[in-house]
Amino acid sequence: MRAISLVLVAANALLAHASLVNVNAVRSVDLTGAGIVRSKTSVRVRNDNTDPASEYLINVPAAVADTVSFVSASVRADKGKSDLAVEKRTPTLYAVSLNPPLVAGESVVLDIATVYTQLVRPLPAVIDQGEEQLLFLSLNAYIHSQYTTEKQKTVVRLPSSSTVGTELKGPEPVSKKGALVTYGPYENIKPLQSEPFSLHYKDAKAILVVKSLSREMELSHWGSNLGVTEYYDLYNKGAALRDKLFSRIDYSMARFTRASSNVVEELRVTLPPKAANLYYRDDIGNVSTSHFRKSATRDSIMDIKPRYPLYGGWRYSWHHTYDVPLNEYLKKDVNTGRYTLQVKFMGSLSNVTIEKSRLRVVLPEGALNVKVALPFKADSQVIEKFYTNLDSIGRSMVIIEKANVADEYAVPIQISYDYPSSELFRKPIIVGSTMLGLLILGMAYARLDLSIVNDGKPNPSDVLQTERTKVTATLVVGRSVYDGVDESFNQFKTQGLDEAGLGVARQAASEKLDRVVVRLKKSGDVVRGLGVAGDKELSAFVSGVGEIEALLKERLVKVVSYQDYVIAFLKEIKASPEGKVDDKKKEGLAAKTQVTTNALNEIDGKLSGIFERITV
Repeated sequence: MRAISLVLVAANALLAHASLVNVNAVRSVDLTGAGIVRSKTSVRVRNDNTDPASEYLINVPAAVADTVSFVSASVRADKGKSDLAVEKRTPTLYAVSLNPPLVAGESVVLDIATVYTQLVRPLPAVIDQGEEQLLFLSLNAYIHSQYTTEKQKTVVRLPSSSTVGTELKGPEPVSKKGALVTYGPYENIKPLQSEPFSLHYKDAKAILVVKSLSREMELSHWGSNLGVTEYYDLYNKGAALRDKLFSRIDYSMARFTRASSNVVEELRVTLPPKAANLYYRDDIGNVSTSHFRKSATRDSIMDIKPRYPLYGGWRYSWHHTYDVPLNEYLKKDVNTGRYTLQVKFMGSLSNVTIEKSRLRVVLPEGALNVKVALPFKADSQVIEKFYTNLDSIGRSMVIIEKANVADEYAVPIQISYDYPSSELFRKPIIVGSTMLGLLILGMAYARLDLSIVNDGKPNPSDVLQTERTKVTATLVVGRSVYDGVDESFNQFKTQGLDEAGLGVARQAASEKLDRVVVRLKKSGDVVRGLGVAGDKELSAFVSGVGEIEALLKERLVKVVSYQDYVIAFLKEIKASPEGKVDDKKKEGLAAKTQVTTNALNEIDGKLSGIFERITV
């Protein structure tokens, strides 16, 4: 149904405007724009009808309709040119409003500008690294108009005088002079008559296409600042490297031999005057290979060098941010108090095709009655809410989107809004209230008692487990007492029978064992205080701790007694003239050693059994 409606619209328009005649048309096609084709047609239009004509229709061939980015029209008058409104009726039909209408029998000169993007293509599509890039273009040699054209010609400006081959394909006459190729003049061209021409020419410039451009602006009335961030996803749509082979050596040599190539080594970004606080980052991080030249009266310039040369088929993404004074772009109406922001829709990179462009403008919190004025028709235009730090009601955010954008859209747009003076105090009040609230919460928290209080008796199982752990650690200390006694006795035997040193070591061991016994008694008393009557586990622990105390003391006594027996034996050997004792005393020492060892083993066994009983 939509296709049928479009056909009916075109048919009705054709019947309504059949009386208009293109008396003379001169079209110039500029191919110097690195893949962007700019066509300007000056046509004298005569009205052969009896009624005034209020519209002039512009037709676009269906084959190139998707590549049309921009269409504008103006009329020549005695006082200069006047812009005319252009409306897109269908993908292939644009209507120019004639104001005032063209009266019967009169004629007027119209200047029509059309911009095509991605119409030129590389041929061949892949080349070697040092090979020159060739581009190909095919268009209708006649102006594609639904009106009869009495006379016309087309002049094509090439980037250079170099073309491929000697034959210029197109309807005769065709002539070439330097970088200009002229088709025509032609006479008595029928409506929508088509005869294509084609050009195959050299152009070393890269065909740069921005896959997506996102510009973000944020206003601050408090700081009188406009922060701008631009996100680019750039693609070189020129002839790609064959087999994606890149040679760093060939690239370095080409820089000295000045070989033609579609590689991009550096990008020039044009920023507003007084731009400051600029930084440039890509997907990896901060990029230091840039040069910024700031100006207070003219455009500031930033030359950025990507991390790698951008050959055909290669992509590079980055974003840069800068600040400008807000008063350069925001004006206030003294009568109504209404603010008007005027900024450009396009980004700071020129002579590129932008497949998808988005502008996002965040207004100050409290802005009301937001209105947007555009000099073109956007694909999407919405106003949403945006929240950031310490916002209470959110900020109005204007989002404008448009596809297939060229430099011709670098025109100012206006965003107007009301902003009461009281809104300037919203943020300080919110910040102050937040800080006061946090202070009050801190004071209240400091006065709260959040400790967990156990107002009942302790859990016997938990206490018993704690004391078991303490007894285990205490027995480790007790074991070290005997190790110290044994070590001091060994030193006594090897260092000349120093009884004074041995006595000091025994005294220290005795005191340490007393402390161990005190700890064990304390653990027994704690568990006894829980009430052991009727609880076998608690009773076993208390009695076991008491047994351990007695066994530890008994063990120390037996060790000291045995050491004294050995000391007496050694003294006797020392006192003997020949250093010998009789066999009976040796047998007695052996018997004493065996008895003592058995006794100590028995005590250790009892300790192990008791320990296992009270800790499991």
